[in-house]
Amino acid sequence: MGQVLVFDTTLRDGMKSPGTILTSGEKFRIAKQLVRLQVDVLEAGFPAASEEQYLLVERIARELNGPVVSVLARATNPRDFEIAWRAVKSSAKPRLHTFVPVSREYRRHFLKKTADQALDLGVSAVQMAKQYVSDVEFSLVDAFRADPEEVVQLVLAVIEAGATTVNLADTVGCAVPTDVERLFRYLRRSVYRFDQISFSIHCHNDLGLALANSITAIAEGATQVHCTVNGIGERAGNVALEELVAALVTRSTEFKRQVGTRLDQVYPTSRLVRRLTGIAVQPHKPVVGANAFMCETVVPQLADSTENPPYQIINPDLFGIVNGNDQLTSETALSQFQERITELGYDLGEEELKKCYLAFMDLTARKEQVFDADLDLLVNTMTESGEKTRYRLLYLSVNAGSISVPNATVQLEVEGEVIQDAGFGHGPVDAAFKTICRMAKHSPRLVRYELNAVTPGMDAQGEVAIRLEENGHLVSGRGVDSDIVMASAKALVDGLNKLYSMTVQPVISEFTDEESWMPRL
Repeated sequence: MGQVLVFDTTLRDGMKSPGTILTSGEKFRIAKQLVRLQVDVLEAGFPAASEEQYLLVERIARELNGPVVSVLARATNPRDFEIAWRAVKSSAKPRLHTFVPVSREYRRHFLKKTADQALDLGVSAVQMAKQYVSDVEFSLVDAFRADPEEVVQLVLAVIEAGATTVNLADTVGCAVPTDVERLFRYLRRSVYRFDQISFSIHCHNDLGLALANSITAIAEGATQVHCTVNGIGERAGNVALEELVAALVTRSTEFKRQVGTRLDQVYPTSRLVRRLTGIAVQPHKPVVGANAFMCETVVPQLADSTENPPYQIINPDLFGIVNGNDQLTSETALSQFQERITELGYDLGEEELKKCYLAFMDLTARKEQVFDADLDLLVNTMTESGEKTRYRLLYLSVNAGSISVPNATVQLEVEGEVIQDAGFGHGPVDAAFKTICRMAKHSPRLVRYELNAVTPGMDAQGEVAIRLEENGHLVSGRGVDSDIVMASAKALVDGLNKLYSMTVQPVISEFTDEESWMPRL
């Protein structure tokens, strides 16, 4: 049985989701979890885009072992390849990934070149990449709107130049399964080395067909699929990793393909990405949605049986979806705490474990029972990267009620300077928000505010996810606390830090050939 390689691009293409701004520490935590998930290829980023991305890629390549570490380089900028190589060279399995638009629409808009000129550019890019690594992936952007003959010509040319993986991208999400089937069959007839090259597919979900198109490509000979955790990405997103894995595992006999991912880490990975990005998962989303494994036990139209109907085709335990029935309490010993943390997929050092256990004991003073979701939040919070941020919330006190005017007193640290102020609002959250924004000298528009209970019970922790917009920048913020006003304030400060980071970090398009920065080495 052959294997389908899972190419995870959460840290590159997934980060194009509007408002998704993560710190380097948060991205590295996702990368560590992807290694624990055992993805085959981890696309770490676009090193030439910024110093922050370069340093993140370099750290991933140096510290994490297991998957192939792939990085992006623009065909239009030769310096990208040198920068990419310097960032990824510490990896035991480095890959350079480059690309050229192949459709007339994309080629004219981004390159203003003919098909022959784009072919020459693609060949040159692969040859540059081969100077640094043996593993080179070449992507044909917008392949399913292109002339099939031009697709074949470009594929043959880059294979001859040394590309080891050829990726066909449905960049605008316009393809349907018959389009994928037709193009792959044409390639199989036209490319004499088809079975010696790894063919891949990258689908966007604009028509809701990304998974169907990817599965069709696998049936037609593709051996790699690009995907993101929870399907995040620009517009309607990408193929969802968890759905792809579930489909291949459930129908492995039919597809005669298997995946090497660690199934019990699928749900923990989904949960981590959701919480760090603030992008919620709809309840009926396949595999990881809250309702994915719920069904009515009584179906009176068919029979009077009270047993569970045979609806379940996937065992949720297989994907790490565990009902937290064994709650921990203040009587839990350190060894028991460590055992549960390990079961949840965390590998903590001695100092981190002690720090988390002390926080756990503090939490048990406020909650009678601590659920797995509580532990997940606790560990994620206590193992934050410790990166320096512009704003840090030190103190918050609010007064509100049916008689008094809601007011908030805030102590905020701004780049090391501690300031304090107070203000009023229409409610406690509004008062806190107005005071913090005035102190931070920001005036963002609150686009979305969501509050969810992390666990059951009256003493559940509140998780707040917000979305802010200011000067055309859209960011998300998150905060967790047993006090929902405090959780809201934490989410606002998180969002303000991300708004600030967007104003100081350069953003370079993947398609333009403008001068990129050179890392200070």
